[in-house]
Amino acid sequence: MQTDRLHQAVGLTWETWRFWWFQGHAEELARVAELILAKSEALPPRDRALALSGAGFGRLSIGQLASEQALLEQSVPLFQQVGDSVHEMLMSAVLGHLMAAGNDHARAAEYLEKSRTMLRDLDEKRLAGADHVQHLADIAVTYNFLGQLRLSQGDPDTAVGHFAEGRDAARRLPDRFTSLVSHYGLALGKQAQGDLAGAADQLTEGLSVAAEASDRASAAYYIEALATVARLRDEPLRAVRLLAVADALLARGSGWLDVWVRPNGAVSCVRPWRRRRRPRWRR
Repeated sequence: MQTDRLHQAVGLTWETWRFWWFQGHAEELARVAELILAKSEALPPRDRALALSGAGFGRLSIGQLASEQALLEQSVPLFQQVGDSVHEMLMSAVLGHLMAAGNDHARAAEYLEKSRTMLRDLDEKRLAGADHVQHLADIAVTYNFLGQLRLSQGDPDTAVGHFAEGRDAARRLPDRFTSLVSHYGLALGKQAQGDLAGAADQLTEGLSVAAEASDRASAAYYIEALATVARLRDEPLRAVRLLAVADALLARGSGWLDVWVRPNGAVSCVRPWRRRRRPRWRR
């Protein structure tokens, strides 16, 4: 980036963001993405779109949802211009997530249904390599966000169906990010149905994924959720012990999972597990 090789810098941030997030360095990556964005106006359309959306995701990861929206909205026509449907679908899904975070359920449904329609219309067999992987990630993200929306509207049965579709897509990916989002969402749905055993199973599986990724913060969120399941099962001592472990893990760094599965308190009715304040990076 110091040599103004922005094309390579943009590509590197998109290739390595999982490492940054899983290791608790989302704020550092957000700073890098902002530096790239500041120099990206003269880039070709696709690189500019990736710079905009990369900075937007950086802001999302640290909880700055309002400022992220404008960046993603700017990226969409650029992805359309170059025919990058897989990234356009992702932007539409995340914009739907942001609308839900603002309690604008009508617009959230509009964005998410647009993404789902594009997913259905796109021939997966024609995709290869990175585009095929991104397409599967789009499926997982879109259906998880649809599940969150339906759950916030008091429809846990439909939500669980969406979460399951997201999880199934995530299982086809060499990508722990979508698996972590999917297991947590499905656990929320199971809990809302009153299926505490099913919720615990999803949380236990997700915790294993977080451990494999060395993602301590996400592990903490899963352990915190298991504590609530223990409380609901009238196991107070187990709940207290689990919360102590979660607090110790979160004391070592902030996490990214919170804003992807329970955005800014906007879906509090589907968040039985207690919300905590996380560090925020400010520009």
